[in-house]
Amino acid sequence: MVAIVEQPPPRAEHRADRQPGRATPDGVVPRQGRLTGHADLRTRPDFEQLLVALCTQATGDVHLDLAELDFIDVSGVITLLRAAGTLPGQSRLVLRNPPESMRRILDLLGPAVGAAGVTVD
Repeated sequence: MVAIVEQPPPRAEHRADRQPGRATPDGVVPRQGRLTGHADLRTRPDFEQLLVALCTQATGDVHLDLAELDFIDVSGVITLLRAAGTLPGQSRLVLRNPPESMRRILDLLGPAVGAAGVTVD
């Protein structure tokens, strides 16, 4: 099972207009969380429900730390891309610390990743 845990913003400085926890000039506060556990075909329905809930409630970028994600397969990555499509306006799903296997999947998907509003930080 995979879990999404909201967490406080990091101390590291990032672009001021997109930093988690800091409001942009228009007052939008990006959300931040971390994924833990397994994201595969068996857990996809719950994983998708959690991600879509997180993304549809967002008013700006959503930053996800994937350092504690034990495993993600192609269906999990595609679920991330679909959930990113539910973000408002120009908001992005920003992935931090993705596992190497996930980076390979994202590379294979190529332009679809950027078109879905997903970036790797």
